Amino acid sequence: MRNKILISFIINAISLYLVSILVPGITFDNTLSILVASLIFGIVNSLIRPFFMFLSLPLIFLTLGLFTFIINGFMLKIVSLVVPGFHVNSFWDAVFASLVLSLISVVLKGVFFGKQH
Repeated sequence: MRNKILISFIINAISLYLVSILVPGITFDNTLSILVASLIFGIVNSLIRPFFMFLSLPLIFLTLGLFTFIINGFMLKIVSLVVPGFHVNSFWDAVFASLVLSLISVVLKGVFFGKQH
């Protein structure tokens, strides 16, 4: 169980690093800020995101799930306000980064975890 959490943290850090390369509006000052942002992003997604998902269920249904990228972008923006050295230039950069982050995470989780039975 602990190994899975550690691997998920590493996947999240790698994903955030790759997003900072692919999305011009997302930047990091150093490696430590990537690791801290990854940790805080995991905490924010575990504690705050479910509340926003519940409140926006009608919008999520109305947009066929696309509104979740808006919520994820908001979570990234929150992390950028909390973590020094992690910069998100605009809200729309955060939304685009959340889309790219989701795609990268799916690929990396498939590589690390493979097919789960």
